[in-house]
Amino acid sequence: MITAETPVRVATGAARQWFMELETHPERYQFETHAGFTFTQGNFGEVGARFQTRERFWGLPLTMSFRLTQVEAQRFHFRLIRPRLPVWGAFTIKETSDGTTVLRLDVDGTTRVGAWMLRLPPVRGAVRRQIRGEVEHIKTSMEAS
Repeated sequence: MITAETPVRVATGAARQWFMELETHPERYQFETHAGFTFTQGNFGEVGARFQTRERFWGLPLTMSFRLTQVEAQRFHFRLIRPRLPVWGAFTIKETSDGTTVLRLDVDGTTRVGAWMLRLPPVRGAVRRQIRGEVEHIKTSMEAS
């Protein structure tokens, strides 16, 4: 599993609301290697919702499609559906003792082939850089909202 985690100086409810508003504020998810979200079916808080991103890996643009597979109070699970690779991910927002939030993004394979692919050094490095950039960007955006 590849994980990126950061503390965020907002309450867990505000962090969850930030995700729930992505449909109306997709620009919040735009940064250097990520062109933001486009919802193609449903909303972020709905199981089965589909969304598309345009990201850059090794400087090359890649359009990726995802489906939300599970939505919980503090966790959003998704699965990569295009390109067809056996990969899942999850955002977790966890309250800390001081009332702030820890934001975590996990990415792993849904099969042994997917897990093996993510262990390949060039793939692991690219995914690790991307998800670290995502959680840092989300942190900045959440704290500014």
